[in-house]
Amino acid sequence: MNKEQQKYLKMLGSRILCELNDLKRNPAAASVELDIPEEQINSIINGLATEEQAYELINKMGQVYPIDHLQLHLLKDDTVNGAKFVTSVESMESRRVFDRKNKEGQLTPYYEYRDTAMSRLALFKPEWIEVLRNVDDSNPNNPDVVLNNGHFMHQVTLFVGPVNFYYEDTNGEIQCCEMNTGDSNYITPYMKHSFASRDKDELTYIVACTLGSGVYRSQRELYSLGQGTLNKLILNHKEPNKASRQLIRQFMDNAMVTVQSMQQLLNGEGMSTNIKDIFETDRDITIKEYRDIANVLDIEVSDICVPEYKGEECVIKRCLDNKPHNFYAQGRWLYNIHTLAQTSKMPFLRSSIVDVLAGDVDLELPIERSLHTYMINFGNSPVDLKWEYEGVIYDKTINPGDSAYLKPFVKFAFGNQKNTIGRMFLVGISTSLNFQSQKELSNLIEPNRVINDLEPWYDY
Repeated sequence: MNKEQQKYLKMLGSRILCELNDLKRNPAAASVELDIPEEQINSIINGLATEEQAYELINKMGQVYPIDHLQLHLLKDDTVNGAKFVTSVESMESRRVFDRKNKEGQLTPYYEYRDTAMSRLALFKPEWIEVLRNVDDSNPNNPDVVLNNGHFMHQVTLFVGPVNFYYEDTNGEIQCCEMNTGDSNYITPYMKHSFASRDKDELTYIVACTLGSGVYRSQRELYSLGQGTLNKLILNHKEPNKASRQLIRQFMDNAMVTVQSMQQLLNGEGMSTNIKDIFETDRDITIKEYRDIANVLDIEVSDICVPEYKGEECVIKRCLDNKPHNFYAQGRWLYNIHTLAQTSKMPFLRSSIVDVLAGDVDLELPIERSLHTYMINFGNSPVDLKWEYEGVIYDKTINPGDSAYLKPFVKFAFGNQKNTIGRMFLVGISTSLNFQSQKELSNLIEPNRVINDLEPWYDY
């Protein structure tokens, strides 16, 4: 058994003990209920048993106890030293071509898909996609263009070459946007869209990074709770006043507070807010009223205040309009950073083009982000990458078409070879820990016990 396997088994044992603690079971009690020897349970908890034995215990717990045993299944780290790489050759080996009907009704090649660097630790699925369907105009209703049905994940796209981007807007109208190298877009889930090339003699492709969000993480629960729950959760985001009132009512209901009792609570705190007036009118709710309501309900103002709808279902950013900012560190000009299409709906989604200017890689001047980071070299020159993981420095050459994934908080830096300018497309997304869970974690008495807990709640 290697070091990584031992580490994994210890974490698995810690997670099982945590669940038994929450169920108020010690190994002796669990042994009787699960029909598994106590010695074996203790061995599993201490990371000394086999993985098969650990998952046998987990599956038995799921059968006997009212828990979601899948929550006990830990993600296996598929990175090596905090990183994962896919070469252009490896990407080519995954190629698959999808056909769609043309205007004559014949099935002809439409896209060629290739896998790029992807990790099970991160909720994105980035693909290199050559656009095989050619058009000679930008008519949004070109009969050779077929829109898909949309997909569940958000998408950030980098365009390389003359590519037409088609999408169905919120009014049901099909739009066509002429895109070129360095242009980008963001589209919201389930937006119908498609792509076509404007030049059959030029390589035209996109790098489409689809990514999950909070809803993605909650999908299993939504499946179980059903359509009725889903309908009650949906807010009218286009009317923020109505949405805010819906959230206020929801928090009041959860606290078993009626309008009358809410008014009594407000009056008891010496607050002048008229809750009945808020519900019976559609006027703007004032900041003071939000604060009063949040104070009485012991919540944050941000929990009930819905921001103004910005209509960011589709965001397009042109390369020519994209003025970069310079990445300076200690008087050195290392990179030009072009911020790409993004949306306020996903503040932890960051996409950019990094022009690598420095000839050498200086890890004394690193980039370090709290995000899962995907990158691909879409330029014509190799780029040198250095990164630091658990105190050790590693390096790798990222050739054109190569891609990589880096874990959060991994320090990294780029450099050029032969004084060329490298071009990297980077996409960063948040971890499963959102801001709320980050705050909760920070407020725990012993936060380290979340992932390293071998303390039974009850001494036995």
